[in-house]
Amino acid sequence: MTNYVVIGASHAGISFVEKMRQQGNQDKITVIDRLSGIPLQRPPLSKAYLSADSDDEAPFHLRNHDWFEQQSVTLKDGISVERISRDDKSLSLSDGTSVTYDKLILALGAVPRRLPVPEMDAQNIFVLRDGVDAKGLRKAMKSAKTAIVIGGGYIGLEAAASLKKQGLDVHVIEAAPRLLARVASPQISQAYHQLHQENGVIIHQNVGVDKLLTTDGAISGVMLASGEEISCDLLLVGIGVIPETSLAEQAGLTIGNGLLTDYHYQTNDADIYAIGDNVLAEGRGDMRIESIHNAQYGGHYLASRFNDEKLPQIEAPWFWSDQYDRKLQSAGLVPAPADDVMQATRAGKREGGLSVWSYKSGKLVAVESINDPQAYMIGKICLEKGASPAPADIENPDFELKSLR
Repeated sequence: MTNYVVIGASHAGISFVEKMRQQGNQDKITVIDRLSGIPLQRPPLSKAYLSADSDDEAPFHLRNHDWFEQQSVTLKDGISVERISRDDKSLSLSDGTSVTYDKLILALGAVPRRLPVPEMDAQNIFVLRDGVDAKGLRKAMKSAKTAIVIGGGYIGLEAAASLKKQGLDVHVIEAAPRLLARVASPQISQAYHQLHQENGVIIHQNVGVDKLLTTDGAISGVMLASGEEISCDLLLVGIGVIPETSLAEQAGLTIGNGLLTDYHYQTNDADIYAIGDNVLAEGRGDMRIESIHNAQYGGHYLASRFNDEKLPQIEAPWFWSDQYDRKLQSAGLVPAPADDVMQATRAGKREGGLSVWSYKSGKLVAVESINDPQAYMIGKICLEKGASPAPADIENPDFELKSLR
């Protein structure tokens, strides 16, 4: 019997365990997670979780309370792994105990970027990555009237929408010239800029934060690089994440822009594998992909390989974001602006529907849609087939997208 140990109980780790059991594997599996309690789904933390009236977390559990017992899986929650000893295949844990493994799966994820200032320890400044973060922010929202969100990416904008829907006055500060600059096309950036403005969010873009202002040890506002001061009751920092690699580095595993593995998610140690947000796998693109889909795919792939089952089909990377009454669905990776990059836009059949099709050197590389699920699904099919419909057809309202299936 093989002894599998998984470090990390978020989407990647749980997907691996679930697929192992679905495929009939009855080997010993232990999951170690630094957070206490049943793991939570990550996507709702910046949306539905923040606006929930009840403190009951059951609707947000990644799996049911008794799932681990039903799957014959040992969960060690609220415990950190302090050291990996590759020589004797053992892990030193924060509670003073140790466990051994035959195969070790690192599903370590990423950690939020923090501002390099001592004020990050103030009681009313938050990041948003896990349930502990979200619970603290939700509690602070109840007594706050004004909020500042630093960062205009998906997490920052989703949180800004949630804060605004709860009645707070909200400012979003983005250092780049536009919102979602790293992940979305200019057209989608503009659409969300307009959406947030229509809902009363004040957006400051192309400007950085010069300093945090404090009163009696709490954040009272920020001073922008322009000299403008903005006051607040709470501050959320949503400026991206850093791959969690410290434990892997300590173990002597190969690190680059994340934890490096081969195509099959194997590290430079034959008995240690890695999946999730912190992994850069050889032959799977030149950048890490931080998404639920990528985390789940890695877990499914690794389990299927261990069990000699059919490997999951490769899909185009996909993402989604819910803000107010708009649902963004995106497939592929939106390229950075360049001379060989162009976008074709198309109005959707639903009110406010829009899709943006991005091409690089004439090849379709990404499709983004707002309230237009048909465009998203057909665009995803095109990406996975390697098809590149003519931009003129996409922009022609009389052209039937269904003909591309």
